[in-house]
Amino acid sequence: MDGLTALFAQLIAGLRALVPPDICPGGWPWAVSALGVAVGLLPTAGVVAVAVMRKRIGSRYGLGESTVLAGSGLLTAGLLPLLAFTATGQVFRLAAAGSRVGGLTSAELRDLGSAVCIAGPQSSYLGGYSVADAFDVSKPIEFGLAVVLLAGFPLVASMFVAAQARLALRRGPRWPSKFFWLPVLALVVLTAGTPAGASGHLWLGFTVGAFLGIFVALVAGVPSREVVRRSLAPPDARPAPGSRQVAAGPVRTPPHPSQFQPSHASRIAVAEPIAQPQAKLSERLAERFAARQAEPPVVPIPRAAPLDRGPQAPVGAPRSRSGGMQPPTLVAAAPPFPGAPPLAGAGGSAGAPRFRLVRRLGSGGFGRVWLAEDARLGHPVALKAAHAPDAETEQRIQREARALAAVRHPHCVRIHDLVPAASDPGLAELDGMVIVMEYVEGSSLGELVRQRGTLDDVAAARIWAGAAGALDAAHARGVMHRDVKPGNVVVDPGGLAHLIDFGIARKTGDATMTMAGFVLGTPDFLAPEVACGERATPASDSWQLAATISYSLTGHPPRGGHPDAVSGLRAAASGAPLTQLPKRSAHLALLHAAMDNDPTRRPPLRSVHRALEDWLRRNDARPDGPMTAGTRGR
Repeated sequence: MDGLTALFAQLIAGLRALVPPDICPGGWPWAVSALGVAVGLLPTAGVVAVAVMRKRIGSRYGLGESTVLAGSGLLTAGLLPLLAFTATGQVFRLAAAGSRVGGLTSAELRDLGSAVCIAGPQSSYLGGYSVADAFDVSKPIEFGLAVVLLAGFPLVASMFVAAQARLALRRGPRWPSKFFWLPVLALVVLTAGTPAGASGHLWLGFTVGAFLGIFVALVAGVPSREVVRRSLAPPDARPAPGSRQVAAGPVRTPPHPSQFQPSHASRIAVAEPIAQPQAKLSERLAERFAARQAEPPVVPIPRAAPLDRGPQAPVGAPRSRSGGMQPPTLVAAAPPFPGAPPLAGAGGSAGAPRFRLVRRLGSGGFGRVWLAEDARLGHPVALKAAHAPDAETEQRIQREARALAAVRHPHCVRIHDLVPAASDPGLAELDGMVIVMEYVEGSSLGELVRQRGTLDDVAAARIWAGAAGALDAAHARGVMHRDVKPGNVVVDPGGLAHLIDFGIARKTGDATMTMAGFVLGTPDFLAPEVACGERATPASDSWQLAATISYSLTGHPPRGGHPDAVSGLRAAASGAPLTQLPKRSAHLALLHAAMDNDPTRRPPLRSVHRALEDWLRRNDARPDGPMTAGTRGR
C-alpha cells in the first residue's frame, strides 16, 4: 500500500504543478479534482471494452461472456476507483498529521501546509477528518457540503455511468449495466473512512469524467444487426466461423438508372438461409433472383395536361406504338366485399369442367396466377396455384385463403373459392390447391408510373389513404400482407386504387416465414426489421406502403436501386439512408415518419389514414375521389 500511496502522491504533485496555486481552496484540492476526472473515466474504459466485445459476440451471453461483462464493471467502476480513493486519502491523512509522505518532496509538503483562503491549510482541508465525521448535523455548514459533495455527486456520477453502460448494451440484454453503476454507489460506503476533503474533490472530478464518458460510449457504437441476429439464432443455424451473412458488410452505392430494365414479375420471394457462407449464398440468391428485376426508375415524361386528361381511356391503359389505346391488363384486385364466400368445391354443369384457363397473368414466389373463365360464377376469375404440390405448400395455400376470406374491405382482394386442382378437368395444367379470386381491369401502380410518369401529391395521398385503410382492416383480422410494393397496388378504370395479392399473407399466430434466418419479400421495399429476419408486424407493412408511395412520387425505390439480391438485402437490413425521397412533396414529413428504422416510432396506419384524409380536405380534394384528379405538386 505504501508504494501505491507514493505513486498517487507523485501523480497529484504533477497535477499540482499544472493548476494555478492561488484559487481557493488552493492548488492541491484542484489537483485532486483533476485526478478525479481520470478516475471517473475508469468505468468508461470498461464500457468501451464491453462495446468492443459485443461487436464480436452479439447479444447472447454465455457463462464466460457474462463473467467478463460483470468483471469489467466491478473492476473499472468498483475496485480501481476504490484504490484511487483510498491511496489519495492516505496521502493527505499523512500530510495532515505531519508525517512523511512517500513521493512528495519537502518543498511540496511545505506548500501543502500553506493556506490559500479561509479553508485553512490545504493539508488539513484535504485530510483533517473522515467522510463519516462530515455528516455531523451539529455542524450545518460541514453537513451541507457533505450532502452535496459526498452524497449528491456520487448519485449523479452513478447515473452517468449507468447511461454509459446502457449505451454499450443497446440491442441486447442490459442486466450487466448494474455491475457498473452499483459499484459506484457502493464507493460512498466503502470510502467512509477516507478524508472528507480529498473524497469530496475526487467525487467532483469523478462526476465530470463520468459525464464525458457518455460521449465516448456513443462513439464506441453497438454491434450490427447482423451480428445480433446471428448470436440469437439457434446453434445449428449459426454460420461457420469466418463466414459472413447477407446483412453484413458495406452497402453498395446505388447503380446508374440505365442498369435497370422494366419488370413484369408480380411478386418476389427471397427464401434463402442467411446463415450460409457468403460466396455460396450470393450464388444461390443470384440464381433465385435471375427472373427478378427491381422496380425500375422512371424517366420523366413531359406533360401538357394533368393526369385526368383524356377521360375516354381507362386509367393506366397502355398505349400502342402507334399512339392508340390497347386493352387494359387484367389484374387481380378487390371490389366491394359484402361478405366472405364459402369455400366450395369445383363444378359447373354435371360432367363439364368449371374452369377454362385463358392465359397466365404472372408468377413469382410461391404461386402462378392465371386468368380463367368460371362457368359456375359466370364471369372471368383469377386463379392462383402453387408451383409444387406438397403438404407444406397446401397448408400455406389453405392458410392464405383463410386469411384473405377473413378480411372485409373494398380495397382488398376477394376470394371466391378454394379448390383442389385435381377436382376439375379445366385445371389439368395446375397442381395442388387453387385459390379462385376476382379480378378487375386496370394497371399496377408500378406500370402506371412507368407509362404515365410520377404522381402528384393529391393522387399519391388518395392511394396512400385507401391502401392504409385496407391494411388496417387486414391487421385488425390478424393478417399481414408482407409484400406491399408498386406491383401489388392496382388502379382500376375508375381511378381507384386497390391492394392486391396477399401472396405471402399469414395469420399473426401462424409460424413466421422468417424463422432460422429466412427472408421473404421484395428487398427494395423490405422494412429493415423484416430484412434482419424479425417477425413482420403492422409497422412493417406500413413501412412498405410508405416506400411504395415514395416510389410513385419519384420513380425510384426510397433506398435507391440495387442490382442484385445481396446488395438489396444488405441495404434493407442495415437501415440504409433514404436517398430517393421526393424533395418537394407535401408528404415528405409523413414519409420520413412512416419509414423510420425503429418500428416503434412509426405512426399507426389509422393515424396515417386520418392525416392523409385531413390533408386532402384542407386542399379541397375528396378523400374518396379517383387518383386521376388533382394538380401535380411540383
